[in-house]
Amino acid sequence: MSTLKHLQADIASHMRSGAAFTTVEDDVINPSALPDSEKAALWLYGWSFVDWRHQRREAASHIDHLVAGAEAREHASGRLRVAGGASAR
Repeated sequence: MSTLKHLQADIASHMRSGAAFTTVEDDVINPSALPDSEKAALWLYGWSFVDWRHQRREAASHIDHLVAGAEAREHASGRLRVAGGASAR
């Protein structure tokens, strides 16, 4: 059996036995010596075992985190808005 298929079976076993996705991610997917594209496929496979409501909350939270980071970087860059919409430094 290929390494990828072996890890897929390992992920299924862990998830079906009630392991947290973060545990599978930390213990199975991340430490593997596979290329990123194969790790991504395993991540998606493992994530498919997570309840869809939790998936949605996590995705929304991640988007909010990215938006907040972008806004913080924009603020830190020192851009000031002046009347008329022009930016000044």
